[in-house]
Amino acid sequence: MTLTDSLNSIYTLILSPIPANYKIFFDLLLYTLIIVLYAMFIWKFYRLLSKRDLIKLNLNQYNTTEHPFFSKFLAAVFFLLEYIIILPFLVFFWFVVLSAFILVLSKAQGIDHILVVAVAIIAATRMASYYSEDLSKDLAKMIPFTLLGIFLIDPDFFSVSELIDKVLEIPNLLNHIFMFLVFVLVLEVIMRAIYTVTDFFSSSSEESKVREETGA
Repeated sequence: MTLTDSLNSIYTLILSPIPANYKIFFDLLLYTLIIVLYAMFIWKFYRLLSKRDLIKLNLNQYNTTEHPFFSKFLAAVFFLLEYIIILPFLVFFWFVVLSAFILVLSKAQGIDHILVVAVAIIAATRMASYYSEDLSKDLAKMIPFTLLGIFLIDPDFFSVSELIDKVLEIPNLLNHIFMFLVFVLVLEVIMRAIYTVTDFFSSSSEESKVREETGA
């Protein structure tokens, strides 16, 4: 007996004392909980992922140089290091959880397609955050909730046996996730580097103008 058959047997055993007319309510409760958990995750997901500056570790406090140029240079280096070291863990968590939810909610999509959808949502949200955090917020919540609506109108959505099969496929996500994770991380590092360099030179230019005005 496979694990799927065992879980289906347990599910049938749990439902056996319940009258046939009321078994649908158990399924409704199960899917209601899944939808609520998905909505709660998206709510936290879009609020965090849409921020341009995800990390607030303030490693700059260890920057002790007194020269303004080197202070800014070291601050920029520390800021990039924060993203290179810590961001992978944040992205990995979001990627795995979002992919798992989409896998459970979808019916016909394969794992590769689900990972492409998940990484596209995360990558687009992160890119948009460097242009406008409001746009990033809309992307981070609109697309996942739209996907939820599409899945819900599927006539075969309320199928517990298929739900069990999908849940058992979640570990397979980890076998395909690495290259997608690298894509998001490389994209984030490039965007952060461009933003940091631009901010570095713009702040230096503003400081020069202030010195000139003060000297004048």
